[in-house]
Amino acid sequence: MTPYANPQAGRGQPPPSPWRIIAAGRGENPPPEQLSAGLFGGDLIVFRGVDAVQTLLSRARTIVEAIFESANPCLAEGRLPAAAFQDRVRQARRRVQHDAAIEDAWQQILATLGFPPAEMQRDRLRLRVVPSRAGMRSRTSRPLAPHRDSWGSGIMAQINWWLPLYPLAPTRTMLIWPGRFEQSVDNTSAEWDYETLMQQRGGDYPLLPVARAAPPEPGEPVLIEPGELLAFSAAHLHAGLADGSGLTRLSLDTRTVWRRDVDENRGAANVDGAPRRPHWEMFTRHQEAP
Repeated sequence: MTPYANPQAGRGQPPPSPWRIIAAGRGENPPPEQLSAGLFGGDLIVFRGVDAVQTLLSRARTIVEAIFESANPCLAEGRLPAAAFQDRVRQARRRVQHDAAIEDAWQQILATLGFPPAEMQRDRLRLRVVPSRAGMRSRTSRPLAPHRDSWGSGIMAQINWWLPLYPLAPTRTMLIWPGRFEQSVDNTSAEWDYETLMQQRGGDYPLLPVARAAPPEPGEPVLIEPGELLAFSAAHLHAGLADGSGLTRLSLDTRTVWRRDVDENRGAANVDGAPRRPHWEMFTRHQEAP
C-alpha cells in the first residue's frame, strides 16, 4: 500500500486521517510533486529515518546546550532570571540561524525528500523557544495564537516544516485543527500589514494575523519524536501550546515555496485569507555556492 492509499475510500467510512508517515530514510518518499499535492490537499506528513534530520537535530542541540550550559535546556527557565533566560534565547537563535552546519543539513534534507534546493524559495530556519511559564516569555518567545501562515504570506504554495529538539507532551507542543483546513475561520488578515510590522520592529504591532477566536473543538496536539520532521501546508490552522510545567519547548521551524509548485499552479485553497498581496520578500532564493 502506498503512503496515500485509502482502503476505506468509497465504502461509507469516515474520511481518512490526514496524518501520513513516510520512512524517507528507506527511500519510501513519493516524488516531490506527489508530496506537494498531498500537502496542499491537507495531508500532515511526518518524515522518519532521514539521516540529515538527525544531523540537524544533533547540531542544534549542541548549540542550545552550550549556550544554556545544560544537557537539558528545557529546565533553564527554572534556574535563570527572566532577563538572563531571554538573553540566552537570543544568542541561541542567532547561532542557529547563522550556523553553516545547520544550513548544510537543511539543504541535504530538502534534497533527500526530492525538493531541489536551488529551486526553493526559503524563509530562514528559526529556533522556536516557548517557556512554559508566562513570566519567562517575551513578544517572540511565547505560544502563538491560532493562525494560518498563509494569512500573512499570501502564498498558497507555502509549506511549513517543524522539528522538535526535545520530547513533547500533549500540553507542551503545537496544535493543529485539520478539520478547519477547508472551513472559514474569522481572522485579522484583512487589517494586518506586513510593511507596518517591518517598520515597527520591536514595537507592539501584531507579529502575524490570527483567528479572532479559537475554534470550539480542541486542536490535535503534534506528538512526533525528536528526529522526526513534520511538513504541512501553510493553510492549516495551528497554534502553540504551553502548560506551566517548568519545561520549555524548543523546536526548529521554517517555510519553503517550491517554484515549480507555483509555475504548475499547485497550492492550497484560500478559504478565508485576505492578505493585501503575496509577500515574496519573506523568502530568499537559495544560491548555490560558487
